[in-house]
Amino acid sequence: MTATLDHQDDLDADLDRPRRGRARLLWLTLGVIGVAGAGGASWYLTQDDGGEPADAATGPAATAEVVRDTIAATETWSGTLGHGDALGIPAAQGTLTRVAAPDTEVTRGTELFRLDERPVTALLGVIPMYRDLGPGDEGVDVEQLEANLAALGYTGFTADDEYTENTAEAVEEWQEDIGAAETGTVAGSDVVFLPDGARVGTVHADLGAQVTPGSPVLDVTGTDQVATLEVDVADRDLLAVGTAVTVVLPGGAETTGTVTAATVVESPPTGGAPGEEDAPSAEDAVVEVEVALAEPVDAALVGSPVDVVRPVDERAGVLVVPVTALLATAGGEYGLELVADDGTTSVVPVELGLFADGRVEVTGDGLAEGDVVGVAGR
Repeated sequence: MTATLDHQDDLDADLDRPRRGRARLLWLTLGVIGVAGAGGASWYLTQDDGGEPADAATGPAATAEVVRDTIAATETWSGTLGHGDALGIPAAQGTLTRVAAPDTEVTRGTELFRLDERPVTALLGVIPMYRDLGPGDEGVDVEQLEANLAALGYTGFTADDEYTENTAEAVEEWQEDIGAAETGTVAGSDVVFLPDGARVGTVHADLGAQVTPGSPVLDVTGTDQVATLEVDVADRDLLAVGTAVTVVLPGGAETTGTVTAATVVESPPTGGAPGEEDAPSAEDAVVEVEVALAEPVDAALVGSPVDVVRPVDERAGVLVVPVTALLATAGGEYGLELVADDGTTSVVPVELGLFADGRVEVTGDGLAEGDVVGVAGR
């Protein structure tokens, strides 16, 4: 620990003067405190010249009260407020004639866009639309399609895993309602199955654009606001799924959140010579974390940086003082300048516990809640 003195010669001269029969408090400014959780602070350095309490006239310029409280150390990570991972919705060949606007809510039956005036519709389901469907087809994807038709109010068929003529008639009614060609069959590019409700994120193509097969027209994301961040693998246990955290928004406002996903991924390789790439290692891995906000915040904040904070240690019902009340005493120990009712002072040795938010847990003989101690002046 290094002390910085603006007037070292004056201080040395002062230390050589005759003793005056009382403790003298000398100011030192320390750049760092060698205990986790504490920042730079002004501390006292004491020189015991006689062990007698200082008189009231030499008491501290500022004081604080010893309180009994809960003190918690926290860890903070930087993230970004958004709506989670985006899913690109690809298209077939054609001209983009209509497209949903960003932030449009996507539910069962929402039209996402049109190619050559052929609508592409969102339905709910976990199985992707991987083939064309028509009479005679069977499978869980057929059952999923029929369940959506039934939920949209179409009848006359059994919602099972068989695509019958009755199913085709219901499909024709649905196609008529959405302005599609009434074929009674559903092409693989006509429907997008999403596992849950969503919202339109980024739109990648302009109206009138020629879209090539497989190119994304737009992205959809979840509807919940989430903070996303990357953390070191060593921190993954601190941000396990289900962990409650605090999200600090731009401007300092806070809201609560819960970790909903924590996935270990490999960082992109740095690359070497042309045509070569460094093989990924454990040191390259990071954890991608997603935190769902308990309550939505101003949509204008989406895309802004946020801080994700969680307690990593806590002490309840302990004696706490400001860090600036600490005295560095001989032998590397610590103390507090205790101020009596008559204004006299004495130094009480203390042991340090947890540091957090400019405060520190202390214990010491004769130290009690409500005691008044000196603090470094400003």
